[in-house]
Amino acid sequence: METNALTTALTAKQQRRHELARMPMDQKLRAVVKLQEMAAPILKKRGKTRRVWAF
Repeated sequence: METNALTTALTAKQQRRHELARMPMDQKLRAVVKLQEMAAPILKKRGKTRRVWAF
């Protein structure tokens, strides 16, 4: 049972990676900017400042 769940999870992970690889570059950059926006407040609380890219 656990092996089946692991296989399913690994297959889904591989499919997601393939989907991300096929995305156009502008969508990939938008995703990076979104992650930067999400991380900025956390880093600020830790005393670190990061500049979020303008896109």
